[in-house]
Amino acid sequence: MKKTIFALATIALLSTGVSMAQRGYNPTVNRNPAPQTLPGSRQDEIKEEIKIDRLDAIVNLSRKQEKEIKRIEDRYDKMEMASRQRRNPKMYQRFQAQKQQEILNVLTSKQREKWFAFQQSNRFDRGNGYGRRS
Repeated sequence: MKKTIFALATIALLSTGVSMAQRGYNPTVNRNPAPQTLPGSRQDEIKEEIKIDRLDAIVNLSRKQEKEIKRIEDRYDKMEMASRQRRNPKMYQRFQAQKQQEILNVLTSKQREKWFAFQQSNRFDRGNGYGRRS
């Protein structure tokens, strides 16, 4: 009888000791950062395709225009990887503005008007930031 009581007491002490030895949850410690999409990676290619498809659905791009936009995206990805412009916010913004301007130059004037009209219509759909999201 004594042996079983000692065995149960030992098991109880060990189990409580083990449960107390575990660390609590701390969300900031040892968190793996989100994976970065590097230019040229498959994830980056998928994002570019989605952007081009979205633009195509709005302004009805030709196949030649799609290829040209893809070339522009790839060229700027390579230039971005070769330079350190991503570290300087002003240079990065200038870089992105140049890329956007080149993409807009590929579009015809009617397509640009459609694109700008789409952007303007979406600007007011966002609401003012207060209240419930829909």
